[in-house]
Order: sequence, then C-alpha cells, then structure tokens
Amino acid sequence: MKRVFSWLVTVALALSLCVPALAAEPVPLWQSYGCTSEAECVELIFGGDQAAYDAAAAEQEAYNDWLASMSDEIAAFDPDAYWSSGQCPMAEYYDSKEQFMEDWLLETEEDFRSVMVDEWLSGQWTAWWDAHETDRLRTEMGGTAGETGIILDGTYIAFPTHKPQVTAGVTMAPAKELAEAFGGTVRREGSALVVEAEGVTVRLQPGSAQAEISDAAGSRAADMGGACYESGGAVYVPVRFLAQTLGCDVLWDSRFGAAVLLRRDKLIEKMDSRFTVLNGLISAMTLDLNQNYRTAVKLDGALTALDSINGDKTYQLGADMTVLQSGTTVHLTAKFRLEGWEALLQSAYADETTAQAWKSLEDTGLEMIYDGAGGMLYWKLPALELLSYGMYADGTWIAMPTQSVTALESEPSVGAVLYASILSSYTGPYAWGDPALLCRELDTAADGLAGYIGDACFEKSAGYQVLHYGEEEYEADLAEIYGEEYVDWANEFEKLELELKVAERSATFRVLMQNRDQTGFGTVFLVDAQGTLSPTRVNMELLLRLKNQFDLSVSYSAVTAATDEAPASAPPEGEMVINPYEGYEETAPGADIVPVPELDII
Repeated sequence: MKRVFSWLVTVALALSLCVPALAAEPVPLWQSYGCTSEAECVELIFGGDQAAYDAAAAEQEAYNDWLASMSDEIAAFDPDAYWSSGQCPMAEYYDSKEQFMEDWLLETEEDFRSVMVDEWLSGQWTAWWDAHETDRLRTEMGGTAGETGIILDGTYIAFPTHKPQVTAGVTMAPAKELAEAFGGTVRREGSALVVEAEGVTVRLQPGSAQAEISDAAGSRAADMGGACYESGGAVYVPVRFLAQTLGCDVLWDSRFGAAVLLRRDKLIEKMDSRFTVLNGLISAMTLDLNQNYRTAVKLDGALTALDSINGDKTYQLGADMTVLQSGTTVHLTAKFRLEGWEALLQSAYADETTAQAWKSLEDTGLEMIYDGAGGMLYWKLPALELLSYGMYADGTWIAMPTQSVTALESEPSVGAVLYASILSSYTGPYAWGDPALLCRELDTAADGLAGYIGDACFEKSAGYQVLHYGEEEYEADLAEIYGEEYVDWANEFEKLELELKVAERSATFRVLMQNRDQTGFGTVFLVDAQGTLSPTRVNMELLLRLKNQFDLSVSYSAVTAATDEAPASAPPEGEMVINPYEGYEETAPGADIVPVPELDII
C-alpha cells in the first residue's frame, strides 16, 4: 500500500514540476510540501516510503539543474514564433493569439510571453526527463545507449564483442551469447551451427533462413524469417525466431530500442512461489482439458420487495441448468422458474413486451454454445421474435464472433493469470507502456497481491490454511495510507469479514460486507455469502440486502462429473443461424487483436 501511495505522490510531484516557477533559490522537497523536516515529509506525504521521497527529491534536483541550464534558451525565446510553430497545444484551440489572450485575461505581451514560456518549458522538461529516465533505466538494467538491446526477463544480455544488429528489418544477435543467456551452448558441426538450450536443439546453416528444430515433440523444419550469417567471426541468428523456439514471448520496445524476451514459464514460476496455498486449490479445481464434463446446476432463490405500507411481497425464482464442457467448448441449457414475477413486473410498470419476454424464460428457457477455439458464441433466446420486433423468428440462433481462445499455455495459477493479464496490456491495438519494464510491473503486481492473498497471509488452523481479512486488518491498511487520525473518515464499511479456509482438495469461504452510509443519503447494502468448493461440487448460500428496498436470498449448487457426452461446438445442422455482424468483421466484437509485435524495425 505504501508503494502505491508513494508512486501517486511522485507522479503528482512530476506534474507539478511541469509548471515551472523560476525561484531564486530552490528549496528542499520537504519544505516545498510545507513540512518541518524531511522525516515528517516522508511519513506524512510519502506514507513512510523513504525510497519514494528520495526519488522525488532527485527529480526535483534534476529539474532545478535543468532549469538553470535553460537560461539562455529562455532569454532567446520568441513567444510569437512558438505560437505559430504548430508545437503549441493552446494554439490549436484558438483562431488567433488575440482571442487566446482575451480568454486567458492576458493584458500585456509580457503576460503572453510568460504563459508561452511556461507551456514550452513544460514540454521541453517532459521530453528531457523521459530521455533521462530512459538512459537511467537502460543503464540500471545493463544496457548501453545507442546499441540495439536484447532484454531477457528484465535484464540486458551482454554482448562484449559482437553487438546485435538490425539487418533487412530483422533484429539479429550473435548465437553464442544469445544461447548462453538461456544457459545453453553453441557448437560447430561442419558448416552447421548447433544451438542447445531449454531442452531444444536448433541446427542452423549460415546463409540460410531454414533451421531444423528437435525437442520433446520431435524434429521439424522451420523458416527463421531471416537468413543467419557470419560477421566478424560470429554467427548471427534472428532473435525472434530463436527466442520463440526456446519458449519466449517476444515484444519490441521502441523507446529503449530493444527486443524484449520473456521466459513465460520461469516468470510465472517465480511469482507462483508466493501463492502455493491458493495454487494448490486452483490445481485441485482445474478440469482436465482433454476430458468431457457434465455439470448439473440448481439455483433457488426468493426476492422480497420491502413495503412498510402495503406489506412485503416475496417472489420465488430458480433455474435448472446443464453445462457440458470440454476444453474451451461449452454448451449450456437452462430452464427458469419465476413464480409470481408477472405481478412483480406489473408493479414495476413493465411494458407488455418485457412481461412476455420474462414469461418465455419459464416456458422455453435458453441455450448457449461457446466455441472458444473457433471464436464464436451462439445464443438461442426465448421470445426472440418479440424482442427483435419481428426481425428474427423464434428458434433462431444468434451467432456472435468473439476472441478465439485456446487452453492456457501454462497450468492455471495466480502467476499465470497475472502474467496473461499484464502481457495483454502491452500487446494489441490499445497497447501502452514500455515492454522493457514489463518484468518490473510483474514484480510489483505480485508483491501487491501477495500482501493480501500470498502464502504469508495464511495461518494453519485445525487442518486448514486460513486466510482472514476483516475490519481490524482493513483499518490497519487505512492507518498506513491516511494516518491513524483519518481511519474513521476513510472507512467505507460497517461490517467486513472475508475468510477462506483451504484444505488439500477443498475449501470453504465466507464473505460479509456492509457499506457505511457516510452521507446519510447513500445506498446501504449488505452481502452475506458462504459456501464450499471441491473439484466435483460447489455449494453456496447468498443473502443480498438493499436497505428499505429488497432482500434477495439465493441457494446455488453445482455437481460435476466426467461424461462420454461431448458438448456441441455449433448449433445442430439444419437450424437457422444468423450472424448480425456478418459483413462487418472489422467492428465485430471478435475482430482479431493485433498480434504481438514482431522484431522487425521499420
């Protein structure tokens, strides 16, 4: 928690530095925050994180030095030229300088110049600091400015003599140093080069783009995407090809000018070492992807609408569902029980279409098929003709393109989920961040999560590993963030009790949460849930209360067993299937995400 808070403070400081104040004498960081000492500032402003304070102070000192070095440029600055240069963001929103000055209440040319200087310096400082930080981080990770880098699991691979090169748009690196970074070896066999690492043997021929791969799956030929070659006595190979052959995810970082290689299994293993209790439960609950399973689900519940004048009314609900699953293919059928819901809808002034649609749930139920490998989701909805205003006939399947998914590359675990979720943010059309720093983000995420659900959070008790987080722990976290005096002010819960008890192949859980109405006008809800988990059975009881509105109680049970019956991956042949997105593949929900960038340099 301290790390997150300190990071936010550091960002705020960085933003404040972007609005320069040309003070005669720079003041210490703690003094600029109005504190009486550095120790007080570290405790009150940076949550006790001395490292975060030191980093922010170093940035402030760097800014002061940089600003002093800009004195000649500031003196020579031409505000009118800057306004017309196309580099001034403010000029994009105004038709003229005069309109801008009027809107900003700038009365003199000196006022205008002052604002333009501040804006220009802000951009200059941001660019300088980014470059400075890139150089600092590169050096910290073992890289050298001006050289194409190869980063393996967060650290630059050293190439003392022969440096990586970009040839015909492909990043190439000496095979010997690259293989040795993986703990492998390189040897000559006649004119061929043989690389052995990570249980894989790759046979290369200088001058050829073809390679022969031998591993546990057998031997096969492969195209490397670029010919290997000899230069200065070293044999250069395509980095992407060799890294992916050895099991790496590969990205390109344009800011650092480096190929980023990630040994997925090793990074996940490192993170998972801190979550062995939870991973044991996940492993026990994980289904065999090569086996068919049938799950029978039963749901019963009651919704009580609270009415202090006319009397409370209770409406029954339930569902019987069957789920067939194999790998990433799922086939679900459901039939609902909705006793008295017509009266509830009438009391809520629902229109006739809505009432009929709800009634059809009880009469016909619904059906869903998900083909993960094919990237398609099919729905057979009740009252479809009614809901689509006659566009589709009842009994029609609606097909929706989705992301194609395959089985996890690694066994399901906390580390595997963290890795997949963080990696996804660095790839695709909405990628952001610097892949060179991805390993640091993995470490930070694992550190933060381990503080709440890691092995150190469990205690042995009566044959269980028990994880407990309640009001006492929550208030301790608030005190660490805001200080003891602000705990009551920041506390959002009237009741808070979270408990997970993990045995060898089963677990029980309890969740009790009630929010605090801190304004006197907010919504107060209570959630009380408890249940048991095992590979073949899940049971849960849930109570949800919304103050002065309703009580909802739900009982859920699911029994899973292996079966010879395979799930359908598409609607039965001959039934009507309509894809509303057909012809609009580029905007369909399942439009392919741009793949992980290759190492091609354009």
